Amino acid sequence: MPILRSFFGGILVLVSTAIVALVSADRLAHLAPPATVRAAQAEPSATGSLPAPVKAAPAPKPIVPTIPNGFDTERLNALMRGDPILPRR
Repeated sequence: MPILRSFFGGILVLVSTAIVALVSADRLAHLAPPATVRAAQAEPSATGSLPAPVKAAPAPKPIVPTIPNGFDTERLNALMRGDPILPRR
């Protein structure tokens, strides 16, 4: 009985290996065809079917504020020195 178990185990391993080998060989024999290369289509404005887009005027530069943007270096330096957060009254 133990010999039959080993025999069937060996057959199972051989069949599994053969299946993997045959599937791999079939996949390698039937490679996917190369993708067809399509010509790039022309821009519609170049063909005349659509008018060329009008160039937008450049946006005006934003006005730089005269006050800082909220980052207070003096307060940060004071906190790093260990000064109190709120000024004394």
